[in-house]
Amino acid sequence: PPHSRPPPTRAMGEQAKPLLPFLQRGDELQRADPKVAYYCRMFACEEGMRTSDKTPEMRELLSLLVLQLEKTKPSAGLQGAEEDEAYVENFALRLFAKADKLDRGGRRDAKTAKLFYVASIVIETLRQFDVSNGAKHELSDEMAGKQRYAAWRAGELAKANREGRTAAPPPEEGEDESASAARTTGGGGTAGGGAGMDDEYESFLSELTDNLGKGAGVP
Repeated sequence: PPHSRPPPTRAMGEQAKPLLPFLQRGDELQRADPKVAYYCRMFACEEGMRTSDKTPEMRELLSLLVLQLEKTKPSAGLQGAEEDEAYVENFALRLFAKADKLDRGGRRDAKTAKLFYVASIVIETLRQFDVSNGAKHELSDEMAGKQRYAAWRAGELAKANREGRTAAPPPEEGEDESASAARTTGGGGTAGGGAGMDDEYESFLSELTDNLGKGAGVP
């Protein structure tokens, strides 16, 4: 039957990889917070729709994603854009605060790295709100700084964990943390996927396909 198997990851190429972190967060957060999960997927969908010269595989992914958004919308508890933006921002800030507390308390492990990473991804989804003329919403200086710091700190902790060592302590509170992150990362951005991305993508798309069955058309 149509969409019974995911398209090969190699055929998907680079087009879908930037969407993967948002799709994965949507999957992870579905039970804990359906609204945030919905907006993670919506952001991925909108980013995918902006892609020019979509491959057939990208169209298939977007078709499945549109179906998933329709399926999960009733349970997402959506309100107005302003209320939902505040809700998603508060969720991201709580994640950031939790990660920062663990980090400063000496727990510099993979779990803390993941919390920082997820916070950076959720902050990025705030760009879908208050969109005008097709341009993405700019983050406030505060949120942009927290996003840079979260992505940087996630990378620092993850690297130390992979190398079997304890990461250096975070900057003292009150220091310019976002500037420290920008110097280290070359200007910011969210932490990337890295090794294992293809396997993760194939697994994700396979599960999405199994759950949804036939797709809908994508322009």
